[in-house]
Amino acid sequence: MNKFEKELEKWNHGVLRGAQAKLAKKLGVSTAIVALWTNGKRRPSKGYADKLAQLFHMSIYQVMCLFPNTAYTQEKMTDYPVLQENSRPSVRTSEEEAELLQPQSNSVSLPFLASVPAGYPEFDDSNIIEWWTLPRRYAKGAKYLVRCCGDSMEGSVGYDDLCLIKPESEFLEGKVMLVKIAQGYVIKRIHKENGKIVLYSDNNKKYKAFSPRQAQPVGIVVRKITDVE
Repeated sequence: MNKFEKELEKWNHGVLRGAQAKLAKKLGVSTAIVALWTNGKRRPSKGYADKLAQLFHMSIYQVMCLFPNTAYTQEKMTDYPVLQENSRPSVRTSEEEAELLQPQSNSVSLPFLASVPAGYPEFDDSNIIEWWTLPRRYAKGAKYLVRCCGDSMEGSVGYDDLCLIKPESEFLEGKVMLVKIAQGYVIKRIHKENGKIVLYSDNNKKYKAFSPRQAQPVGIVVRKITDVE
């Protein structure tokens, strides 16, 4: 049993069984995310570290020490006052700041967003589940990851359904894009027909047609991740 599991068990009144699901519900994330934190394959962002600190009655520094491989863990760091040069960011509120997340020339760090924030393109740490470091060529210019369900953001969403989004202000014919409509955000394939923007599912099933005023392009899906293991 690792350190995180011990604290998880203690938080769940001495019972480890079911603790991951209970914590996931409390934080509003999937159980798969908590499982990845537990087995050390992923680490929580600072925003979720804040929430864990409150639930576990610990300092943020103590929480991050539960994840021995994290860049946050440093012997002389007390009460999480300042992130060191090689550590992950705390809050980013613009795409320009996100450019600073590059730990080396051939890689890039992208935020995995719980949802597309209302103030997009601005977002802060409360919108971020965790940070992913990916090879720059693999990221293909993407600035963040979002959950998706097939080619949509509607319905039940699985953790293994992730889309890398590259910001795009124009509708691109035939491309799968993240689109803002009155009902929220959807991920659909774009077709332009008779002056309208028609959204299609990947199975070529027509979703809806919109006038250019009714739909706003947000980004293009440059890659879909279906297996994070």
